[in-house]
Formats: sequence, structure tokens, C-alpha cells
Amino acid sequence: MTGSSPDKDCRQIDYADLYDRHEEYAARRVEGSFEQARVELEAKEFKIPNLIGLIPDGEVIRRILEIGCATGELIGNFPIPEGGVRVGCDISSDNIAAARARFPSVEFLAGDFANLPAGSFDCVVLSDVLEHVENDSGFLRDASRLARLTLVNLPLEDNWLNRGRRYGPDDVSGHLRRYSLQQGLDLLRAAELKVLAFRRVWIHESEVEASRRALRKRFTGHSFSGSLVVRVAKQLFFSTATAVTPFGRRVFASNLFAIAASEKD
Repeated sequence: MTGSSPDKDCRQIDYADLYDRHEEYAARRVEGSFEQARVELEAKEFKIPNLIGLIPDGEVIRRILEIGCATGELIGNFPIPEGGVRVGCDISSDNIAAARARFPSVEFLAGDFANLPAGSFDCVVLSDVLEHVENDSGFLRDASRLARLTLVNLPLEDNWLNRGRRYGPDDVSGHLRRYSLQQGLDLLRAAELKVLAFRRVWIHESEVEASRRALRKRFTGHSFSGSLVVRVAKQLFFSTATAVTPFGRRVFASNLFAIAASEKD
């Protein structure tokens, strides 16, 4: 593993059961919930535009696979030409059931991707996935064999707010480790991939942050969570972090978006 090590032994964990039961994913499966709306907003306004922006001019993606698609918001909204094929794969059967109900035009597979033939897609996408798997470089290497191009979105949580976080299966989001930018790029190279382009983005600096705050207010009545005192403190802290860029970038996590191809091509 190229990121930090988990704080808890991950062996003998039934990950399919873990993500079937995980509170965060269960909330996303509830039709009309805030969590479902938030994840879809982030997929449509943040993840997809940043991933598509890395695809070389003239490159046409007709067959695309997302591994670790969870409840399907990214692959369900990823644009492809008419007649193209979108496939989502996830280890959680409950996630896949929810994804099939919401996005009937996408083919969804429950389980792993071991039986899919190599080179059967133009592009494979791994978004917020590699921090959840034990052997991140091996997983990425195997996944990349399924397509000509590999798109990766990786959270970079080597920031102040995550310094005391205990990573492992019991983590609030199920993250097994955190990455710095260098560790994220090293992971791609450890998987025998050639990085064609990448970008690092802080969502709190983007217009999407305002959309997220508006969404929370629509669902809960407040732009920030917590009691009145907590909400005021969060607003002041966030305003400072936004106004002072170096401070904000140390405080908040960022995302690595990258496109890669096999070094053998």
C-alpha cells in the first residue's frame, strides 16, 4: 500500500456485508434523502466535469465501466455517445439494487470484476474506491487491464482535519488509509500505469461548495450542521479558510483526478 496504513487489521473482513450495512451507504439508498441528493450533486457538478476534463481531445469513450459504483450516481450520469454502453460494478448487492432502480439504462453487476475480459472497455473509472481496498496498487493494476484508459478520483486527506482520524473498516466512511498528492501519484505508478494528466482540486474553493450549502439548507433549514453556536463557529472557520487560501488548503482535504494508460502501451 502506498498511503498510510490502517489503524485496524483489515484481514477477515466481509466487505460486501460491511458496505451493505454501512450507515453512510444505507442513507444514500433512501429515495429522496439528503445524502442521496448530495452524492448526486457532487457526481454531476464536481467529479464528472473534472474527470471528463482530463480525457484527451478526439478520444471517444463508447464503453465505460465504473468499479465501486456504489449507488450509481457517477456512472448513471456519465455522458457517452448514443449507442454506447455504461456498466457499474460494486461489491455491495444492496447498493447495486438501489442503483438498478434509479438508473435503468445502465448495466449493473454485483460482486467483483474478476470475470470481466481484459480490454473490453474504452475506459474504466475508479472514483473514491482505492482508499477502501486493502491492496490498492494491485486492485488498480487489475482494474486498468479492462480498458485502454483509466480515470481515477482519489481523496487526498493528508490535511489538518484528518490528522487524528483512525483509518480502518470502522472509519465513518470506510476509508482504510489516507493519501498525500505524492502518494496518490506513486500509487498510479506502482500499478504500472503512465499518468497522462492530473489535477488537484479543493472542493471548498469551487462553485460546487455553494451548491452543497444550498442543498443542505433546503433539506435541513441550515447551511451548516449542529447547534446555533456550532453553526456560527463553522461559518466563521469556513469563511477564514476560504479567504486565506494557504490556510484553507492545509485544513481541508482535496481530490486527485488523474487519467492514465498502461506503461506497456
